[in-house]
Amino acid sequence: MVKDMEKFLHINDMSVSERNTRLILMMQCCQSAIFFLPVLILYYQDEIGLTFKDFMIIEAIFCATVIAMEVPSGWLSDLWSRKHTLAAGLFFTASGFSWLFLADSFADATFGEILTGIGVSLISGTNSAMLYDSLLQDGRQEYYRRLEGLRHGCSLYSLAFASLTGGFLYQINHSLPVMLTALAQTMGMFCALIMVEPIREYKEAERHPIADMFDTMKYALHGHKEIAGVIFFAMVIFTSTKIMLWVQQPYYQLLELPEAWYGLFTAAGFFLGGLGGHLGHMLDGHVRNRTMFLFMLILVVCACLIAGTIKNIAVTPMLLIGSVMWGFGWPRVQSAINMRVSSERRATILSTASLMINLAFIPIGPVMGLITDIWGIQQALLVLGLFILAGGGLSLTLFVMNARRKEA
Repeated sequence: MVKDMEKFLHINDMSVSERNTRLILMMQCCQSAIFFLPVLILYYQDEIGLTFKDFMIIEAIFCATVIAMEVPSGWLSDLWSRKHTLAAGLFFTASGFSWLFLADSFADATFGEILTGIGVSLISGTNSAMLYDSLLQDGRQEYYRRLEGLRHGCSLYSLAFASLTGGFLYQINHSLPVMLTALAQTMGMFCALIMVEPIREYKEAERHPIADMFDTMKYALHGHKEIAGVIFFAMVIFTSTKIMLWVQQPYYQLLELPEAWYGLFTAAGFFLGGLGGHLGHMLDGHVRNRTMFLFMLILVVCACLIAGTIKNIAVTPMLLIGSVMWGFGWPRVQSAINMRVSSERRATILSTASLMINLAFIPIGPVMGLITDIWGIQQALLVLGLFILAGGGLSLTLFVMNARRKEA
């Protein structure tokens, strides 16, 4: 079967880097083909009988799983095998979605999300490392940034296609999007298994990222407060935009929109996010970071407050701003950090900013779910908007007041 698959993909005569690059892109498309995503909350409600608060608690557990698995997944990737770690990750994600297909209780849904979280942890970072190691073996590492950008773009576009399809499939059968998602993960697993393990150096796993987070925040708050401002700003903005992704479905329910529209709007958000990531660099050097951060803050706050006060289908594009921010805003945050830290701390501080988004979601997500169940989705959006205004405003002030004479 493996040889037949290799022959079908025309990869037998390729170099290691060419073969693995093609398979990594295919694997990324399979992993990101989450047909389940635009109707995830609907499925939890219709088939498992859970509330939005239950869903947000489960998502918080998912984030905690990803954080807890950070070191074990890195250990496996560095000391075992890149391709087998990727395959194991996709096995876990396929198992998680398969478990959700059979789930009929809160405990079942939680276990399915934990399996998926383990899989995501195993894949995250290993896919980029596999790409770089493969290029390095053939002396083509100068292509890494371009191909890594292509991999990220393939992920967003695959998400957009799967979201568009999943909304229509849900109207035919509620289980179809879940089954197809599990199938896509399985296909990705086979792509990983036929990769060639690149020649590389093996090293011991590093400390847990939470320990690095505390050291980084100590460093940032003692003489580097502009860096702390960027980290806290990223935490507020991107935790909130992650919540905005999940509040879309309850808002569509409030408007009584057909389920097929859920996938259409979700796909539009990911597509716009992909464009934002690809084209955002055109503003580099023309708009200062402090100006761009202020624009991002105002845009996200206005989106939440407008959707929280107006009940109309014309407002739905406001909720897509969260997806656009991930594609457009995150590279800008990374740029602001890169220009303010030395190389020996750069990776740790970037990882800390990413980690704190997951950590912040753990308490904030369930609170937003509770508010939604008690008072409604619009009231939750108003609270979220006020939280962004307060938290984002304070962190942006910290950044601006302590910015060095560099471009801020």
